[in-house]
Amino acid sequence: MSIDFENALKAKKLRDFFYEHKRIFILVDAAADDVQLPEHLKHDHALPLVLNARMPQPIHIRDVLLESNFSFSGVSQHCVIPMKRIWAAYLPEQDLSSGIIWEDAVPESVREQVQQEGLVQEKETKAHVAVDVAKEKPDAFDGGRKVRHLRVVK
Repeated sequence: MSIDFENALKAKKLRDFFYEHKRIFILVDAAADDVQLPEHLKHDHALPLVLNARMPQPIHIRDVLLESNFSFSGVSQHCVIPMKRIWAAYLPEQDLSSGIIWEDAVPESVREQVQQEGLVQEKETKAHVAVDVAKEKPDAFDGGRKVRHLRVVK
């Protein structure tokens, strides 16, 4: 039996983050075959699950997996999530920048979606800048001197 130091380190970081904040979200690649969750959730590559220190059942964060009974629509189900399928942990009141992302565990479909959204956002920003520049009068005169009106739009 070999020790997977990468997952053991991830488990330690996850435990520390959970013990520090007491209530966190984790993002799980639920579509992976080795994840044991209810069938109706198995399509989601970014399934958010809440870990709360006040949950009545124990939450076991082991070196290779996370195991607990989670409640889905009021029905308790035993779930087993391999550590390699957890790709982020963050605070519920905040966004992903407030937590931890394990980039090597991010599912490919999520990476593609983020890249597409980034390209769309970049195109929209360039379009806003182009429209603003076109709206301005680049050759306007102010008291006989030439004035350029440009502004950066973020």
